[in-house]
Amino acid sequence: MQKYLASRLIFITLYDNVGAVEEAFAIALSEKDGEDASKEVSLKIKSVFPKFTKHLFIFFTPHYPPQKILQTINFTLKPQTLVGIQSPLVMFEDRIVEKGIAALCVNKEGVSIKEILMKNDDPQRVESAIKNSFKYTPRENQFFFSLLSHQFSHEQYLRGLTMAIGKSLAIAGGGYMKRYDEKNYQIVNNAVEEGIINEIFTGARLHCLSLNGFIPLGKPFTITKMATKRNMIMEINGRPAINMYAKYLGEKFDTFLKNYLFALYPFGVKQGKRMRLINILECLNDGSLVCVGDVKENMQAHIMMFHYPSFMESLAYQLETLKRNGEGLIFMINSMVRKRILKDLAQEEIKVIKRILGERRKMIGIYCDYSFFSDKETRETDLEVGNLLLTQWQ
Repeated sequence: MQKYLASRLIFITLYDNVGAVEEAFAIALSEKDGEDASKEVSLKIKSVFPKFTKHLFIFFTPHYPPQKILQTINFTLKPQTLVGIQSPLVMFEDRIVEKGIAALCVNKEGVSIKEILMKNDDPQRVESAIKNSFKYTPRENQFFFSLLSHQFSHEQYLRGLTMAIGKSLAIAGGGYMKRYDEKNYQIVNNAVEEGIINEIFTGARLHCLSLNGFIPLGKPFTITKMATKRNMIMEINGRPAINMYAKYLGEKFDTFLKNYLFALYPFGVKQGKRMRLINILECLNDGSLVCVGDVKENMQAHIMMFHYPSFMESLAYQLETLKRNGEGLIFMINSMVRKRILKDLAQEEIKVIKRILGERRKMIGIYCDYSFFSDKETRETDLEVGNLLLTQWQ
């Protein structure tokens, strides 16, 4: 593997069936101020792909005006397609970057990417827009990527996405429930937007791995009453839902409520071989819990707690799935809740993942409030708040 501007620039080479070398992906990072950051990442990408920039993704923290990024990128690279995503933090290789611009260029032979920008999360409109876009794309080796701004409902959107695609395609994405700047800016080709970005990848494969690290506390309980349309757990074991926290936390319960520590103790429901997290957003006056995640009445669940030592012990085994798939770019969607839980260990987690996956698998990513992906076993689309989603693009 050859390196250009080795300090912050990497590209990946893949081998086709006849042994020729194909430059597929390039990633770059700049932590400079203002327009200098856009110029630096542009020049680094251009040094790998001097003739043509096919599909370019820009991930930038709120320190950089998106209009200036757009102008610089278009002047320097003139990419065939351009998508920019503002993120509270970005990830590059083994680092979490608090201020910077990261770039990912996809020049892999045979890969095409179609963008669909939506300004409405109505399920029927989402379904119609996606179905219309698929009319003009081949259905071989496809996957679907989405990112939602904070003002859109993930429940509404995912309902429309499921109606349009069903279980036929691999899906990955993320979104925001909070606003981290004046707006959650996005760049789509020649415009600065705030909407729902959808990407149809053709000629590429997607593998997903969701890293959890939470363990159950105590015995399971039963969710006995739900207000499903409002994502509200009203009763657990026939009593107000909040009582379950009081039971398990004991003397710590008052501190738990005062400091609003629901993110540290999500619920977990068993799905196949893994535990899926249900994150609690708030407690209402009647003791009901507003949550994120697919919950139904009569489900059994646990209170969960993150346990870093056991997570580290199992990490190499969990990552073996991606290593068996061969090389490819690792795109990460990390969790702001997870960052809050891990604190200083968040950086260590990324470093260990990078070390296990090795130099030949390059990593880049963003932070979101939630992520979603199609489960390999069930083909259902799972939405989670506290997990780190690793996606492998090949």
